[in-house]
Amino acid sequence: MNKTKTCPHGHNYSADLPSCPFCPTKDSMSNLKTQIVGEDMEKTVVDSSQPRYSQTNKAPKNSDRTMIMDSSPSSPQAAQANSLRKLVGWLVSFDLAPEGRDFRIVVGRTRIGRNPNSDFIINSSGVSDDHAILLYRDNKLWIQDQLSTNGTFVNDELIEDKIRLKNHDIIRIGTTDLKLVLINPEE
Repeated sequence: MNKTKTCPHGHNYSADLPSCPFCPTKDSMSNLKTQIVGEDMEKTVVDSSQPRYSQTNKAPKNSDRTMIMDSSPSSPQAAQANSLRKLVGWLVSFDLAPEGRDFRIVVGRTRIGRNPNSDFIINSSGVSDDHAILLYRDNKLWIQDQLSTNGTFVNDELIEDKIRLKNHDIIRIGTTDLKLVLINPEE
C-alpha cells in the first residue's frame, strides 16, 4: 500500500517525498508569473521575464487578461473598480457621524443596505440588508426600494416604484437622511 502525506494546503502526496511537490517553494516563486503558451491552451509555463507595467489603470481593448477581484466593497480592488467609473455625485448625511459622512455615486448601479456586500453600508436602525438601489444611466439617477421592511422615502414620500431623483432630494433610509448632491444636475 502506498503511504501518503497531506501538506498544510491540503495536497496529498507520496510519503517518500521530502516535501509537497504541488506547493511552490519560496525560491521558486520570486517574481515569476504564469503564462499560457500556444493555441491549445493546455500548457502552462512560468514567465521569468520582468513584469510589464501599464501607464493606465484601464485594461487595453481586446485584452485576454483576467483580473481577479475581491468582491467586498471595502476591498482595494473594489475601490479601484469604482474609481474607474465616472463620479456623478454624492449622498451626504450628518445622521451617521457628527462631522458628516458622504458616499460617492458613480455611473451604474449602487446598492444601499446593511449587507456587507452593499456599496453603501448603513448600519442603523430600520435599514434592511438590501434596502435600495441607485442607478445612474443616460445622465439620470433613479432609486428603487428593494422591498425593504421600512421602505425608502424621497422628500418625505414613501416610494413604491423606481423614481427619478433630482439634485438636493432628501432620501430617508431607516432613520438616516441622505442629501443628494449631483455634479451636473439636469433639472
